[in-house]
Amino acid sequence: MHPSRTLPALVLATLAAAPMQAQAQAQDWAQQQVDRYVRVWSTNEGVNRDSMREFYADRVVYYGRSMTREQVFADKLRYIAHWPQREYRMVPGTVSAKCDSAHEVCRATGVMRWSRTSNTGRSASGESRMSFTLTRSSGGKIIRESAVTLR
Repeated sequence: MHPSRTLPALVLATLAAAPMQAQAQAQDWAQQQVDRYVRVWSTNEGVNRDSMREFYADRVVYYGRSMTREQVFADKLRYIAHWPQREYRMVPGTVSAKCDSAHEVCRATGVMRWSRTSNTGRSASGESRMSFTLTRSSGGKIIRESAVTLR
């Protein structure tokens, strides 16, 4: 085969692979954001105004309700007051992300195992399927968060 005939094939293969590579990078980025969020949320001292600014956009659809970041923060503080001891971790192999074609909006989902103990000593544990929508333009901030308890 003539060398000049292989060049277009290589260029086409590279161009075809570029969107897949960009999609994979966007998905990896979204997964890393979720992992970081879960690590912070597992500690009481990690949930503060600075971390809320880092993780959440100004407005968030939070479990079906449109809220400001401050309203989400207030909800998190109420939750911590009731459940001061928490352990959350994503189940390995369950986190996945899908991004739009422009790699601007990514939806990351995964199964999170959790255990918690209330301020009265009551404990609970289970698994939930978490869902986060993040945008690159906001610096990777969450614009939507929801969960469904699996067990």
